[in-house]
Amino acid sequence: MRKIRVCAAALMLGAGAMLMSSCIGKFALFNKVLDWNRGVTNDKFINWLVFLCLNILPVYYIAFFADVILFNSLEFWTGENPMAGVDMNVKGEKGEYHVKSTDNGYRMEHLESGVVANLVFDAATQTWSIESNGESAQLVSFADGNANVYYNGSAMNVDMAKTASLMAAR
Repeated sequence: MRKIRVCAAALMLGAGAMLMSSCIGKFALFNKVLDWNRGVTNDKFINWLVFLCLNILPVYYIAFFADVILFNSLEFWTGENPMAGVDMNVKGEKGEYHVKSTDNGYRMEHLESGVVANLVFDAATQTWSIESNGESAQLVSFADGNANVYYNGSAMNVDMAKTASLMAAR
């Protein structure tokens, strides 16, 4: 009898460790619904009413369930969450921008002027570049544990291992 209790306790402890691990996913769909709800209007009372409606019509529950069962499971097994792309407006010092994920980077549009710039990652060369108005400029490239950061036509080499150890020391 004691042996069965010990086995059952070990089994429950092992199952708990697996279920409570940090591999729970981003909950990207749920968070997109929540972010949309927060920005529906500038009036917090109306946003609260929309929140209530989205809970009564089980939108939040469906988004959460889809994340738990489908999207977070896909993220666990493949390493990618199909709902985790970026699509948001960001306010900066020089105005508001719309930022959206693309297959190989990000598209950024200045909302007042309509100027578009693309941050593009080339996996073959491990390089991030910026493209706008038909022109392209390298920003950073990675090789052999180092990063080359480009600015005004010159490159600065950064040893990523030293940088990581400096950051860890803080």
